[in-house]
Amino acid sequence: MGKLKYITGKTFPPFLSEIIQIDPKDLPIDATARIFCQRCGLYNRAILCPPLLAQTHPQFKTIDSSRKYFNSFKEAYIYIFKNDGRQRWWMKKEHQNFSHLTLKRRVARQLKGTEVSSARWITRRMRKVRQANEKAGFVVDAFIQGHCDLCSRKCPNRENPPCIRGGLASLEACGINVYQLLRDLGIDYEYPVVNYLTQVTMMVVA
Repeated sequence: MGKLKYITGKTFPPFLSEIIQIDPKDLPIDATARIFCQRCGLYNRAILCPPLLAQTHPQFKTIDSSRKYFNSFKEAYIYIFKNDGRQRWWMKKEHQNFSHLTLKRRVARQLKGTEVSSARWITRRMRKVRQANEKAGFVVDAFIQGHCDLCSRKCPNRENPPCIRGGLASLEACGINVYQLLRDLGIDYEYPVVNYLTQVTMMVVA
């Protein structure tokens, strides 16, 4: 078995704030997260969001089944990303694809553009995190913030779940109360967002 990959900041751009290792049994899994999901426009529409998520990943059908699934892992790595608009969310070798963007401090709704672009990069990076560690011989799973946009704005299988493209589910969709998780870890965040954006992802390792 190879070494566990992507557990240091060296393989992420500078908007990664920190990586925190915790026991999966300490994850705050409760119905609050599903309530938050019901307030989103993608509830019952996106195939990797509740309640359709269970058609791809039946282990997340209920809060209890989610808790049982996460408790089967030994380690969880929480990735905290922070950006006020001045941090690049791409690797240096990808700079030519983003050279048209001007990085500058943004506030409130101005950060929405940063959130959409960085979320798409994060989704692809977390899939790479999962694939690289599976290739190294580990049993892992990876989760993102918000909703999966691996296939950009239009899910090609949206009307016919389950997902067949290896998409990633969000922490909230799986029953994790992200706000409580941040409070438990002592991580500052803003909601509603005013001065900086906080995005959270996770990898669990058996």
